[in-house]
Amino acid sequence: MTKFLRPLAVVAATLAATAAMAGATFYETENFGGRNLTMEGTVPNFVDRGFNDRALSVVVEGAPVEVCVDINFSGGCTVLNPGRYPTLGIFGHQISSMQPVREDQRDDYDRGDRGYRGNQWASATLFSGPNMTGRALTLDRDATANMANFSDRASSLRVARGYWIFCSDTQFRGECRTFGPGEYPQLPQGLDNRISSGRRIANNYPYSNNPNWDQRR
Repeated sequence: MTKFLRPLAVVAATLAATAAMAGATFYETENFGGRNLTMEGTVPNFVDRGFNDRALSVVVEGAPVEVCVDINFSGGCTVLNPGRYPTLGIFGHQISSMQPVREDQRDDYDRGDRGYRGNQWASATLFSGPNMTGRALTLDRDATANMANFSDRASSLRVARGYWIFCSDTQFRGECRTFGPGEYPQLPQGLDNRISSGRRIANNYPYSNNPNWDQRR
């Protein structure tokens, strides 16, 4: 039996090490400015670190982390995948605890079974420059029919959660395309510096086939 248990022990140790490597550097201002603090693993109370309700941007490394607005992982929570978040949207000046997300928990968030609450925390961030640079605008509501001061400015996009449609005209008119979770360092032709409205349309991809932006209509 010992011979067969050893591989399982190695797998368990590897998973534990992966979770332990999950960490994030939080910043006091948007676009990674001001005072910053790096935290790894499970941090149930930011008060003890002197950084409670201070973060406005974050860099996540290693593995996804769950951040929550209250201590001990309560209140509203969301999952941040590894990447750079120049703005935290509705979570700005709200985060009080953090913990790694285990592999077996990720489907729960997709279904809205935990703090995610059925897309309440769905968000997409538009950037004025390519490669997620420049001025940023985070959409954390289901719809923005008119982007006002950010209209026709977006060149790149990061979708943190949910599936979104963005259009070249206000009120979701003009040329429209769908974007799922991920980073889009350069918006496709037709929407680059032309987005004027956007809205979340679904948690899962709502069509039968993946989008093909190169296909001619």
